[in-house]
Amino acid sequence: MSNFIDALKASLKAGDGSSVTVSVRISQDENDVLQNIAAHVGTSRQEVVHQLIKLHAIPAWQALQASGQEKNSLISERKSEYFILNTNKTNSKSDHELMINEGIAAAFEDGYIGKIDRIKKGDVVFLYESGKGIIACGIATGESIDEEEPEKYGHKSMRYQYLKNFRRLSSPVSAKEVKRIVGRSIPFVQTLASISDGDILYQNLKKH
Repeated sequence: MSNFIDALKASLKAGDGSSVTVSVRISQDENDVLQNIAAHVGTSRQEVVHQLIKLHAIPAWQALQASGQEKNSLISERKSEYFILNTNKTNSKSDHELMINEGIAAAFEDGYIGKIDRIKKGDVVFLYESGKGIIACGIATGESIDEEEPEKYGHKSMRYQYLKNFRRLSSPVSAKEVKRIVGRSIPFVQTLASISDGDILYQNLKKH
């Protein structure tokens, strides 16, 4: 309290510029405290409230804003990751066609939809068709969407993300060819697989 009183006295001596009137409702106990502080410093209750805002509320808000900007900066500096998503054509041709036609990365049913949340904004997603290879790719928005009516797609739940710059390849890149490009085997049978060397693959697919 003593720190605030000292700061309040110093601020009152410095004075302020133009101001606007703001009404606020407080309890009787709070009003009594304000009156005591105002009497001690030699100012009005309104000025005490004003200085509380100036000395505490505004700096706290500025710190919060700065923290948010720092967080956004860290997000923007995050390196993109690369994922291969199996379109599930073996089990559902309609799931496969939905992803291709709508340009989305999707997963279905409660045991799988959480995988979509691994994909963050700016990540690259390769769509893999079983038996053929990678057939499309795009850049994730980072916004996971839960389908409100998954039943119309034949599922109890569905989660997806739109892919920006979505591109269907002129011809599939087979699993064998992908292995040759990155120099190792990729777990295509998984619903979603992260690949650390995806940039090599992505640059190669730009030629297709």
